[in-house]
Amino acid sequence: MSLIILPDRISYDDVDFSWMIGRSIAEVSILGPTVWRFAFGSGEAISVECLWRIVRNGRVVRCSGDHGQQFGLPAPVDAAVEATALLSASPIVAMQLRDATADLSLDFGTELRLEIIPDSSGYESWQVYGPAGACFVAQGGGQICKWIQ
Repeated sequence: MSLIILPDRISYDDVDFSWMIGRSIAEVSILGPTVWRFAFGSGEAISVECLWRIVRNGRVVRCSGDHGQQFGLPAPVDAAVEATALLSASPIVAMQLRDATADLSLDFGTELRLEIIPDSSGYESWQVYGPAGACFVAQGGGQICKWIQ
């Protein structure tokens, strides 16, 4: 028998990601052709199934679409390794969830920012696995749902 999870739709005002402040991304990994994991350690993580990009000094320095591309380099880009090196060096100093679109922006305070940008009106874009088993899901079109593991 399968387990069916029916998450509760919630207001943006009911989303609290303040636990991310002061924490660093410990590891970035790719779990499949389109699923990325930004792990904080201790079980907390952001699973991403949409566009993500790292911006430094106002310019895109790496994004999910770069992974595996060669761009004339000696070897293909390993976006997971590069993102880990960039994001693990500094703690998060600010975090923003954009109302209505569910864009996430994590500011590392060193002119470095991770942006997670939902790019579908129908598919889930990201899941945030927080402390105490709380899981927040960005559904297509910007709706946010929550469930407890």
